[in-house]
This record gives sequence, structure tokens and C-alpha cells, in this order.
Amino acid sequence: MIDRRLPSAAAVVLASFIAAAGMLAHNVLEFGPAFLLRPETVIPLAIFGLFALLAWARPADAIVHALLLVWAMLNLVGGGILSVLPLGLFPFQPEQSLGHYAVHVTYAVAQVPLVVVAARALSRRGRLGAGGDVR
Repeated sequence: MIDRRLPSAAAVVLASFIAAAGMLAHNVLEFGPAFLLRPETVIPLAIFGLFALLAWARPADAIVHALLLVWAMLNLVGGGILSVLPLGLFPFQPEQSLGHYAVHVTYAVAQVPLVVVAARALSRRGRLGAGGDVR
């Protein structure tokens, strides 16, 4: 039997926490503890927190899952992958070292649970929209 239920609010919040922790680990390891109070850390953490609270309050809301998916993909692709490559897309030249790559792998991998949970919620919602039962 295939489980067609939407992910629980707790699963979405946990995945959001893991993704936020990956971003936080990146910022602290790359820029030091003083970076914790800078807008580059505080604003994304607030966004993770806001989306997690929305997921907790409205666990069956497709808009919340779409926001979570977009935010996680932005962090995965933009923060975890593109910002480490010397592509000239950003106003800085990223360090090209094994340690720097390892931090970005950690950042990117931490986004995967949120991408999976949000994508599954949207996918299940699409399949359930044709008369299925959302639980």
C-alpha cells in the first residue's frame, strides 16, 4: 500500500531546522561566530523560522509547501553550489580549497530533507487533488 498522506507538520519543521542548521554552520565556519548577529545570518534564519511556523500552523497548505520548496532550492543551488564556484556571479571570489568545498557540501546536503519533504507534499497534493483523501 502506498502512503498518500501529506508529511506531518513535525517532519516539515524538523526538515526546516536541519536546513537552517546547515546554513548556520556554513556562516559560522566560513565567517566566524561574530557573523551570527549579522543580517546575512539573521534574516535567512528568520525566514526559515517563519516558514516552519507556517508549516506547523497550516500543515496542509500547498502555498506553505511551495514556499518551503523554493526557499530550500534557493539555499541548495545558490548557497550550497553556485556561491562556491568561481563563476563571477557574486561580488566576491570564493576560496577554492577542500575545506571551503566541504562546508558548502554540508550546507547543500542540509537542504535536501526540506526539498524532499516539500516536494513530496506538493506531489501528493497533486495526486490527491483528483478526489483523494488528505490526512
